[in-house]
Amino acid sequence: MKKIYIVCLLLLFTNAIQAQETDIDKIVNWNFKITNKDFKIGDEVELVFSSSIEKGWSLYSSDFKGDVGPQPTVFQFSENGSFELSSDIQPIAPLKKIDKNWGTKVSYFTQKAEFKAKVRLVEHSYDIFGVIKGQVCHLKKGICVPFEKTFQFN
Repeated sequence: MKKIYIVCLLLLFTNAIQAQETDIDKIVNWNFKITNKDFKIGDEVELVFSSSIEKGWSLYSSDFKGDVGPQPTVFQFSENGSFELSSDIQPIAPLKKIDKNWGTKVSYFTQKAEFKAKVRLVEHSYDIFGVIKGQVCHLKKGICVPFEKTFQFN
C-alpha cells in the first residue's frame, strides 16, 4: 500500500513539473537568429535573442545585479572552440523601475524582449549553444516563476 501511495505522489509531482514547464513556454516564447550568415572565418557576427511575453507578465533583464531581489536573465554559453564571445549580452531598451518589494532598481520587459551579443566565428561549421536562466513575474497575480531555456545557433 505504501508503494502505491509513493508512486501516486511521484506521478502527481511529475505532472505538476511538466505543467509548469509548458506554462513557461506559453509565457515566454524565445526565438534565436544570427544576423550575418555570409561570413568568413574570423568574422564577427551578432546573435539576437528575442522573445514574446504573454500579457500581464514581465521578464527581468540582464543588466542589473541579482544580489537582492528578482533574478536577472543570464545567458550561459557552452564553449566548444567554434566561436569566441566578443561582447557581453546587451538588453535592447528594457524598462526601468524601483521594485517596491525589494527596494532596488530593476530593468525588465513586457510584451517583447530582445538581447544581443557579438561572437567571432572560429570555424565555418560553428555550433553556438547554451542556456538562458531567468525569472518572469505577474504583478497582478503576485507570482514569480523561474525558467531555464536552451538556445542554439548552427
